[in-house]
Amino acid sequence: MGQATADRFSRLFSEPELRPKGAGSPAPNPDKPGLSWSSLKELFHLEEGYFSLVLVTIVVYSTIWSVQVAGWVAHLEVLTLTTALGLLLGLLAGRQRWLPPWLVLPLALVLGLLIAYWQTATADFNGSFPLFFSALRAWVAIALAGGTSSDDSIFLFLITALSFWLAYASVWLVYRTRVPLLMILLNGAVLLINLSNVPVGYLIFLFVFLCASLLLLLRFSLFESMRRWKRLGLRCADDLGWDFMQAGLLVSLAVVILSWILPGSYVNADAAQIWDLDSNPWVQVENAWDRLVAVNGGVIPSNRGNFTNSLVLGGNPHLNNDIVFRITSSEGGQYIASLAYDTYDGRGWSTSPTYSISLPKGQQIPPEGTPVHAVTLQITVVNPPGEQQPYLFTPWQAGQLDQPAVVLVSKSTTSIVAVLRKGSKLAAGDHYTVQSYVSSADVKTLESVPFPSAAPKLPPNYEGPLPTDYYDPAILQTYLQLPPHLDPNIRILAERLTAGAHTMYDKAVALENYFRGYTYSVDVQLPPGDEPVSWLLFRSGHRAFCNYFATAMAVMARELGMPARVVTGYAPGTYDPSTHQWVVRGTQAHAWTQIYFAGYGWINFEPSPGFPAFTRPLPNQYSSSDSGSTITPGQGISPSATTPRRLPLPNDETGATGGSSQGSGLSWQQSLSYFTLSVIFALACLLMLFAIWWRRLFRHLRLTAQIYGRICLLASWAGFTPRRAETPHEYIQRLSDVAPEQAPLLQRLGDLYVRDLWAPPGSPEHPASSGEMREAPALWRQIEPRLFLYLLRHPYVLVRAPVHFIRWLWEHLRRLWRRGRSFDLPAPTALEDL
Repeated sequence: MGQATADRFSRLFSEPELRPKGAGSPAPNPDKPGLSWSSLKELFHLEEGYFSLVLVTIVVYSTIWSVQVAGWVAHLEVLTLTTALGLLLGLLAGRQRWLPPWLVLPLALVLGLLIAYWQTATADFNGSFPLFFSALRAWVAIALAGGTSSDDSIFLFLITALSFWLAYASVWLVYRTRVPLLMILLNGAVLLINLSNVPVGYLIFLFVFLCASLLLLLRFSLFESMRRWKRLGLRCADDLGWDFMQAGLLVSLAVVILSWILPGSYVNADAAQIWDLDSNPWVQVENAWDRLVAVNGGVIPSNRGNFTNSLVLGGNPHLNNDIVFRITSSEGGQYIASLAYDTYDGRGWSTSPTYSISLPKGQQIPPEGTPVHAVTLQITVVNPPGEQQPYLFTPWQAGQLDQPAVVLVSKSTTSIVAVLRKGSKLAAGDHYTVQSYVSSADVKTLESVPFPSAAPKLPPNYEGPLPTDYYDPAILQTYLQLPPHLDPNIRILAERLTAGAHTMYDKAVALENYFRGYTYSVDVQLPPGDEPVSWLLFRSGHRAFCNYFATAMAVMARELGMPARVVTGYAPGTYDPSTHQWVVRGTQAHAWTQIYFAGYGWINFEPSPGFPAFTRPLPNQYSSSDSGSTITPGQGISPSATTPRRLPLPNDETGATGGSSQGSGLSWQQSLSYFTLSVIFALACLLMLFAIWWRRLFRHLRLTAQIYGRICLLASWAGFTPRRAETPHEYIQRLSDVAPEQAPLLQRLGDLYVRDLWAPPGSPEHPASSGEMREAPALWRQIEPRLFLYLLRHPYVLVRAPVHFIRWLWEHLRRLWRRGRSFDLPAPTALEDL
């Protein structure tokens, strides 16, 4: 092609001479015995261009970096080297033809395990291979016995092996089986799994992944098409690949921008319910993975409390003493909750599928039980807690907020799970006011509530008013759930501890008081394979922290037939008399137990020693009123005669399960880092677009004219525009006077341009005849970066850009105005025309 100034780019993107062998890239002759230097060089000669390998590397590393950012366990930095080894060995295995695939692929599996073993032993066991082998043997024994593992080294081992296999398979799929789409789908699945567990700012990895994937698909589609065209004897331009890559980049950016603008995904409630069934094979695989490869997250850094959709019982949470909230309360210190968990799997807690309800500012939420009284809290965020979703911390149950919110409601029970802020997560300086319902039921009232087993039962087709002491079967099914193979001694101990209690409330208090005799300590570690409740009750030395106490009480209550769940949030904190506020610190991040009493809703219990117990109101402490659900501090709400089947919340709308409405609230440091990444990404896109434009500039001209035109353009941007009556020699001389260090190169290129333009073709003076034309690309490669450097030092174009734009706009408008006036002139007569 005529664009010799861009030869270095054309080698990267354009098609080299195609060989007539095989469907894939060229490889050594399989009939040639042994190895040779030429055959080894052929392994790294990619007919598709090395740019395709760059794109594959970007796709794979976007996925691996998302795993590292998710921070599942410590020492994930080993994945960088492991992935590089997988890419290199996958390329070699895919290009070679000496070993058959049935032998190469098993070797790759074994090699991945060996590399993962080496990396894990080095990272977690200080290079002791026997110690890691002992850990593997213990893990296999736990798996065969149906136990639960919480050894982070096992997860690191598996994720390291998977990263090697992912990189290896990616290169193999592209260069051996030639199915890049499958490679992209494989990496995309891993990428999305990890991005769902990281802050929203890391979606930059998704943008890079999508752009690289689309370009790779375009590159291979064009390559296969050009092979077919040349096989059929059809001709095409040599630089057609580069043209398609430019168009593909623009399309890729457009697709990414469009996907960002379009609304989020739609979730079908019925399909989601089927997908979440325990009989679903994928759910069973997930449960087995969670049981055998539990993640404690490595060494947890100091924090003010982390609140996510799951609660894993592990080691020290490393809570610090930073102030999180300052709270002004209308009624003393209050426990404030983030979310409630209902499903226990023998390792931790999670929430069952939910739907979301939009709650406008000031709209009231009906209470789930009665009688209740309202408490008003004014909450100021000093240092935000860690949140997977934008939780609003409120006393249970929230009744009214001074800002729009989203209420997450359990699909099966219609119980409120959490209240989410619309938009961003909590940030330092945020302030909100909440009016919440607090139960007004006294001890005697709660003692009158029967056990579910003694409560009235109604037929499925019953449509009359529901008795106050009626338990919804959905409540019982959800909040009496227990994992299989639970230690039977837990139930035996629960029955023994509550043998002297005769009511449901008294049995709950007996369990609560039992745990308050334990020792509160965060310096504990659940042994691998142990179920947390059984370990706490029988093998912990009666030492643990709130997550274990709340879990044990909930599980023991369920064993006795009481619907129970675990709630996380913050304890009341300490009162500051100088500001009349309650100061809540990171060390007050907490978990406690709630038990459901028919007609009265969820009642709080505090089983953790060292934390203030919940006090019950005195009889008739709060005045009764028939004002319905009006929220007035200090005013009670009378119990209704019936219990509603479904929480009658306004604006009911089905939404995402469990994890909807995830916000992007960030600290200023995170916002700054994400803004910096976005700016870098935008600049990279602009730089790539400029490279495309620069590459195509003057492409229709001869080589010397392309070079001279680029010199003129760069000089104009630096403030040295060619004059109308100035010859090329005079202009080059003026530029040489300004940049004397570049004078020899400028004058040489200017002389080549003049002689190429005006010397007779075929004459000795013409550079094509003398062979001097071959010097032009090398000369341009020398001077081009120097001219750009000079332009960076003298950015005249940035200063004059607004002036030039206004002048261009003015001239354009004047031209349009004159053209419009010419349409209004009368047609000339024949004499005038003559």
